[in-house]
Amino acid sequence: MKLEQLIQGVRVLERLGGNPEIRSLRYDSRRVKPGDCFVAVRGFKRDGLDFLDQALANGAVAVVTEHAPRTGLPPVAWVRVADDRAALSRMAANLLGSEAGGVRMIGVTGTNGKTTVAGLIAAILSRIAPTGLCGTLGMTLQGAETSSSFHPSRLTTPESVDLFEFGAEVAAGGGRFMVMEASSAAIALKRVADIPFSLGVFTTFSGDHLDFHHTMEEYFRAKLSLFQSLGRDDWAVINIDDRAASRIVPELQCRYLTYGFAAGADITSGDCHFSLHGLRAVVRTPLGEAQLQSPLVGRINLLNIMAAVAAATVLKVPMEDIVSAMAVTPPMRGRLQPVYCGDFAVVVDFAHTDRALLQLLLSLREVTSGKVILVFGAGGDRDVTKRPRMGQVAADNADFILVTSDNPRSEDPHAIAAAITAGFPRDFSRFKLEPDRRQAIFFALDMARQGDTVVIAGKGHETTQTIGSEIVHFNDAEVVRDWLEQQGSKEA
Repeated sequence: MKLEQLIQGVRVLERLGGNPEIRSLRYDSRRVKPGDCFVAVRGFKRDGLDFLDQALANGAVAVVTEHAPRTGLPPVAWVRVADDRAALSRMAANLLGSEAGGVRMIGVTGTNGKTTVAGLIAAILSRIAPTGLCGTLGMTLQGAETSSSFHPSRLTTPESVDLFEFGAEVAAGGGRFMVMEASSAAIALKRVADIPFSLGVFTTFSGDHLDFHHTMEEYFRAKLSLFQSLGRDDWAVINIDDRAASRIVPELQCRYLTYGFAAGADITSGDCHFSLHGLRAVVRTPLGEAQLQSPLVGRINLLNIMAAVAAATVLKVPMEDIVSAMAVTPPMRGRLQPVYCGDFAVVVDFAHTDRALLQLLLSLREVTSGKVILVFGAGGDRDVTKRPRMGQVAADNADFILVTSDNPRSEDPHAIAAAITAGFPRDFSRFKLEPDRRQAIFFALDMARQGDTVVIAGKGHETTQTIGSEIVHFNDAEVVRDWLEQQGSKEA
């Protein structure tokens, strides 16, 4: 594609140089190859233009940036734009949108539940056609008629060009659907600005990411904008149990279904049974009801399942396919994931907000005959306002608490712990401070007795821990297995 075609729809302020043929679009100078266009995006720590020399050395023939042209460069086309992120999204759509055409784009947004809901929707849809799944756990193409592929991702929602490239891969693999987690940051940073969503799913809204959005209203507006982008022929699926639903529904210009436990929800449930081995319930939809079983644990996961059922209903998936998919779909990695069920149970979860922690603990309390022992911390260099709220939720809903490190990053782990314990009631004593996360997990496992549940929250699927500037290998589930192996050697 010629550069002039590539920048159609982009707000261009200045353009110099020729009109070269563009092979591909790159925002990472290390991935530039001869014939590529390099989009130098302003980052939060570095500016993409800092890596211009590398991009040119690798063969970039065009540069798109918010900066004025530099002098003394080798022959290269230069396009100065008003908004580099908006330009990247529009150019990705121009270059790759036609290749991803025919794939229905489904966006899942909300503070909590995105990974599980997106995964459940993809599990259902992949029974009728190859389906792309994009989110915190990576990008996968799954389905009976295609070999599964996997691309790791460091972002919940990858950059726009990565999304369009994956969409093209899904289409090439015969895929009909692409389900993606749409984070509020990604929406605000225009990563999904040109994704033609035909279905949007809202999970929950509660306090988080104020280090990025600054105010709850700004955070909410980011979520809302995904639904405001949906047209008359599109669909929305809304969690009617969440208070934010009353603000979202009046803004909709599209068709919609609601789900939840509340009376009046379009998709709801009854005759519910929960255990540490899974759940069963009758799910009721406008098209009828069905008995459903799932290995997922807890009431909060039944809500997630109802979201997926609602999306599948919109997409006209037969109920028998929905039921069969839910019966065999395991917990998402690090999402209310049982990692040991013996005399006591151990569950790993990604809950890192007060709302998520509350729903996690309530769900586990319902299936635990003994004590609920909680291990958790809070991420450093992130929203500090939620820390005391998380402490209060923990104190109100756990029998014993190990306050430990999450990813402290540049902060002092003891200062983070102090912010959490500030939410504890005065004279509260059912806790222990242990900054070493491995030791905290071991302590919790040592104290567990028959019927107890140990829940390790905050990191979920993560395989590293960031302490200062050092990134070390760390996986909660592996630590549990290490403890179990030690117990086996002691008993031997």
